Amino acid sequence: MSTFFGLGPAYRPALHKTIFQIIYHGNGGFTFSDVYNLPIWMRRFYQKELEEQLKREADAQKRASKGQSPNISKPRMPSVSKPSTPSRRR
Repeated sequence: MSTFFGLGPAYRPALHKTIFQIIYHGNGGFTFSDVYNLPIWMRRFYQKELEEQLKREADAQKRASKGQSPNISKPRMPSVSKPSTPSRRR
């Protein structure tokens, strides 16, 4: 089978896997025809951004489960000495 005017059948599973991932993780923002008809460079861009976002979310979830929170630091209480009270004379 000639692939001069298109990609061969070996490329199809990878293409449809990419389309599925973008549609599934796009939370309803894309339809099959939207993604299928995207220029290849744009489809790869969205796939790369999606992979990076999912990695960031997984890392954040790992940190949260370990009790680590890099963006939120615990507040530090200022060191204040107890004020001296004058003695009362009667």
